[in-house]
Amino acid sequence: MELIDLSIMHRGFAPRSIAISLRTAGCCHGMRHRPDCRILAGIGLLSVQPDFDGGFSIEADATYLQPGDIVTDLLDWLNDRVPDDGAIVTWDKWWPAARRLAALADPERHPILVAAAGDTAGRWRELPAADTWYLRQARALPVPCICDAGVQVADCHSTVPLSLLPDAEIAIPQLKQEAIAGWLAWARQFADFDVDPIAARAVHALDKWRAATPISDQD
Repeated sequence: MELIDLSIMHRGFAPRSIAISLRTAGCCHGMRHRPDCRILAGIGLLSVQPDFDGGFSIEADATYLQPGDIVTDLLDWLNDRVPDDGAIVTWDKWWPAARRLAALADPERHPILVAAAGDTAGRWRELPAADTWYLRQARALPVPCICDAGVQVADCHSTVPLSLLPDAEIAIPQLKQEAIAGWLAWARQFADFDVDPIAARAVHALDKWRAATPISDQD
């Protein structure tokens, strides 16, 4: 049995790429009938795009549940930011990110996201645990069941007070950092030992960007 997904390496480095990180929290067993029994609370994004001058344009962003938001609002945000081409990099310890997003997304409302998440043999690079064993995601404590007594399972929803989830001011920088860590775990497979000089330039550009743009100073 092969322990490492060599197809990621075989597909090579893509100069145009994004990395996605997710923040989820466990919830009650009554949610097991839903497409995803964990609450999706936040999404982080790193975008690395080649410039015409041979450099790279880099941007980190994140969104988190706000008062009145539902998971669909987070998916709306991500669908508007997924490019039509280029690689998509994810790593997740709870469930494959492509599978989770495909289960939660609405094909009519989130067509770009659904199409990308369905292309795990092409654009989407879901890094295996063997490639990301040294990475750590911030923990989110399980959310207790808050449904009233007598509520039927089919009426149970993953709507919870934000006070039960990690604070957004802490989680948003963490989500950005986790997206960066995932992208680097992928890109360094090609940048190290000069396997791909373009990948090496992209990693160097990200290092310079991080030195000049501390995540904690971003909005």
